[in-house]
Amino acid sequence: PVAVATSDIAYVRFHGRNREKWWNHKEAWERYNYDYSDDELVEWIPKLKELEKNTKETLVYFNNHYRGNAVKNAKRLKKLLQEE
Repeated sequence: PVAVATSDIAYVRFHGRNREKWWNHKEAWERYNYDYSDDELVEWIPKLKELEKNTKETLVYFNNHYRGNAVKNAKRLKKLLQEE
């Protein structure tokens, strides 16, 4: 993934990495059934910090909403960012 700012606002959206169900699913929710690991979130920290330096505002959204994973992962990323 590439993190490049093309305006004053950076928008990063995490859909999940459920490759196996992205194109081969019966129900739409299946493609978003994904829980990010700490390692997967940590790899984004330098990219998010770079975006933050180069924009007025950086917005991060999680769309892997199945079973509340979006909320869980957003809270976890926030904590990881605070630990940096």
